[in-house]
Amino acid sequence: MIQLDKRQKIAVSIGGISLLLFIVLQFIVFPLTDKRVKLGKGLALREKEVSGMRIMQERYRELSKQSGSLTSLLAQRDSRFSLFSFLEKNAADSEIKEHITYMKPSESPKNELFKQSLVEMKLQAISLKRLIDFLEKTESTENLVGIDKITIQENSKESATLDVTLRMVSVDQAVGATP
Repeated sequence: MIQLDKRQKIAVSIGGISLLLFIVLQFIVFPLTDKRVKLGKGLALREKEVSGMRIMQERYRELSKQSGSLTSLLAQRDSRFSLFSFLEKNAADSEIKEHITYMKPSESPKNELFKQSLVEMKLQAISLKRLIDFLEKTESTENLVGIDKITIQENSKESATLDVTLRMVSVDQAVGATP
């Protein structure tokens, strides 16, 4: 066996301790700190997800309340309610029936929450007063009827009259509710 003097023994000891320290740091300490950092990032991500889920849960509750109130309004409305008939009756009551160029039901856009009816109607040469009277009678929260789109132009043939295109919408049923 080789005999080492004191200086060599110190150098070998320092080298051994350095090697041991390197192994401990490389294979034990660094992986643990990396794992801790990853866990911290994962925890922060999960907290964000939980926060997002809470926000969605609150929104779901609000929509459920709205759906419940709509369901109760729908239950109070006449079961034979038809948007087309409703508009026709209000047009007669407002004395604008003779100004209707056309009335046509159209497809309702896809909506996850409600089944809707749409009716597009064109009115020509109508006075502003009669239009307002018709809209006041027609737009109603108790029947769940509203204006989806309205286009108003001045009539070129008759002065002080308007040409109006309306798209009226009514909620017929909350999705998931029985008809």
